Amino acid sequence: MSSEVTPDGCPVEVYRHLPAGHEPDLIHEAIPPGSRILELGCGTGRLANPLAAKGHHVTGVDESAAMLGHLRDVTPVHARIESVRLGERFDVVLLAANLISTAHDRRLLTQACVRHLVPGGMLIAQWLPPSWFGRVDREGRLGPVHGRVRLVRSTAEHVTAETTYRLDARSWTQRFTAYRITEARLRDELAEAGLHLSRWLDATHSWWSADRER
Repeated sequence: MSSEVTPDGCPVEVYRHLPAGHEPDLIHEAIPPGSRILELGCGTGRLANPLAAKGHHVTGVDESAAMLGHLRDVTPVHARIESVRLGERFDVVLLAANLISTAHDRRLLTQACVRHLVPGGMLIAQWLPPSWFGRVDREGRLGPVHGRVRLVRSTAEHVTAETTYRLDARSWTQRFTAYRITEARLRDELAEAGLHLSRWLDATHSWWSADRER
């Protein structure tokens, strides 16, 4: 079993075992058939691989070569999200794993999304909605992976927490910071980048789509 950890602290073996669940279907139903998708921060392909299997043309960007090694029928790009410039545009940019909530500079992240979207294209993203911050401590199981989130510190602007993953007899602990973003602030920041928040994709408002201005 690999013990490799990515530059931002993600244990590759854990992410390789996380199930896709319903999320590829959620995304697939929100976009046109055969879309050209760019996933920024694709990891091991938890979403990218099933989306490719559903007939979409998927390119995956990640700063971890070890993560990219698990992609199937997905074009891999080894790069940091904030600095990647592919010289082409896509129908859909996908930003999962709550990256919009944990990025130190959201503007660099949204700029990377916008410069890779065709006019009228769609950004689909996952974030930590305001309701998440009311109960940070939680635990549960995703497939064979057991995860527990523990609050370390809370301020008006952000929370620092630790996630402990357990897989078989092994465990990993990853610390992260999540920034509190209101829906109004999200809309304003997207508008500044030339994006319009168009709809929520699930009942918990954890997934949303935004359209790029034509």
